[in-house]
Amino acid sequence: MKIKMNRVTILFLFIFSSFIFSQGDFDLEDLNPNSDTFGQLIGPGDYIGDICIVFFGHEY
Repeated sequence: MKIKMNRVTILFLFIFSSFIFSQGDFDLEDLNPNSDTFGQLIGPGDYIGDICIVFFGHEY
């Protein structure tokens, strides 16, 4: 019984930690002058149902 309890505990901690460390929704200004949404505040929540890849780059 102890082994089964440990598996349940590990599964619970895994699922719970995924909620703690997940990224919430956010909005940032679109700085791409070639974009249709240039100058607007957009975020992942604007693309629900689409594949969304978020990249934070920096140009030196």
